[in-house]
Formats: sequence, C-alpha cells, structure tokens
Amino acid sequence: MSQGWNFRLAKPEDAESFAKWATENPLIDREDIQAGLSQNNPTALVFVVEKDGVPVTFAPFYCQMALAHLGFNPESRGTEKLKALQVMLDGVAMFSYQMGIRELVTLSKKDYPVAKWAESKGFEPDSREQFKLNLKTYLKIEETCARVTNP
Repeated sequence: MSQGWNFRLAKPEDAESFAKWATENPLIDREDIQAGLSQNNPTALVFVVEKDGVPVTFAPFYCQMALAHLGFNPESRGTEKLKALQVMLDGVAMFSYQMGIRELVTLSKKDYPVAKWAESKGFEPDSREQFKLNLKTYLKIEETCARVTNP
C-alpha cells in the first residue's frame, strides 16, 4: 500500500546518508553544510520529504537575526550614533547568542555608510544573491484570516 508524500523532521538514522548526499554534491558549499549543523547553529532543524517512506530530499534550516533598518535621532552627534551602534550590536549579539542564533544579517548597499560600518565590525558581504520568500504572501495569511474572522 502506497504511503504517498510525507513531511517530517530528520531522525538520527538519517544522518549518515544525508551527510553523504551533501558532501558528495559539488553544488553545496562546504560552509553551508557547516552552517546546517546544530553544533554550529543550535537552532538548526533538518526537515525531510519522503515518498512511500523513502527520503527524497532534506533541508537544514536555522534562525538568523535580521536587521530591518536603523533609525537615528537627527539631533544626536555623530560620535553618539557610532557609540549607539556599538552598544546595539553588542546587545543584539549577546541576546541572539543566548537564543541559539549564531548569525546576524542585514541587507545594504556597499556605498551606504552603515554597510561600511558593518564591514568594519566583521559583517562579510556574501557573493551570492539573496532570495526572499514573504510567507505572509505565500501562505495568503491575510486572506485566510479574513475568511476566518468574516465567514
């Protein structure tokens, strides 16, 4: 009897074959493999899709803390803004680390002052392009909520 498609969390017995699949795939960056390990990113979870009980794909996901934007009091001096940035970075870094998050990320443009500041603090530009999926739109959350609250 066919079981069909199933979505689940990885099990310990999956580890050996998944590690082999990843390390033998030249399209997976070795740093990405390391990033997906729970010892490097404690929030990492590995999801699996299987067909008829046989794994077809797996994907490690982990949490990052993403900076949306910075706002500054226009009356603050430049030195105060720089100090505030450092205090913010230190505070967010400690908070994130305690929550098991090991990466802070932000989007910027190389010529923006904040990008130059971020690079000076150890943020590294990624040579790859970022692709974002807005889950609110993808899952049609607002439409779903509207149907539930206004049947």
